[in-house]
Amino acid sequence: MPQSIFFDKRQRFLVGETLKIAETLAGDYFRINLEDIERFPYDLQTLANLKSQEKTRRALAQICKYEYHKKEPLWKFSINEFYRICLQDDKILDAARAEASSLPLLKPLLLYVVTHELVHVIRFSQDPQRFYLKPAEKKVEEKNVHRMTYQILKPFSDPQVRVLLEKYRPWWEDLQGRAPEGLPLTNPAGMPNFL
Repeated sequence: MPQSIFFDKRQRFLVGETLKIAETLAGDYFRINLEDIERFPYDLQTLANLKSQEKTRRALAQICKYEYHKKEPLWKFSINEFYRICLQDDKILDAARAEASSLPLLKPLLLYVVTHELVHVIRFSQDPQRFYLKPAEKKVEEKNVHRMTYQILKPFSDPQVRVLLEKYRPWWEDLQGRAPEGLPLTNPAGMPNFL
C-alpha cells in the first residue's frame, strides 16, 4: 500500500498542537506575543494547501514572504509583509520514518521544524532585510536559528525531543562545543535541511 504524501487527520492535529506549543515557547524565549498579527503576520500551511511556488524538494519546510500594498489616503501607500510557513508533509513524513528506530519521532520533529520556522518568522518580522541575505550570510543565519531552536527546546523534558536536539546539534556546534563562524552547513547526522 503506497504511503500518503499528505498529513492525515491525526497528523494535521499534531501540526496544530505543535504550533501552539512552539508559539508559546518562542514567544517566551523572545519575550513577545506572537498573537500580535500587526508585528508578526504569518500563517502555517501544509502541503495540501500550498501553491506550486511554496513547495520545495530541498527542505522539510520553508518560509515564503508576501507583500501587499495597502492604499490609505490618495497620496499614501503602505507596504505590509506577510510570512507563510510552508510545511512539506512528504519530506517530514519521510524523515520521521527514517529516524524512527525505537521512538516515534513525528511529533518531536514537527515541534522542531515549526519552532525553527517560527524563529525565522520572528527574526524576519523584526528585521525584514534578513529575508534577503546573500548565500554565505544565509548559512550563518541558519546556524543561528538552529542554535536558538536548540535553546528554546532544550528545557523540554520529552526524551524524543532530546533525541532530535542532539541530532541537530552538529548544524550549529563544532566538536569543541562552539558555533564557529563560516562553518559550511552540511548534512551532519543525516538530518534533513531547513534552507
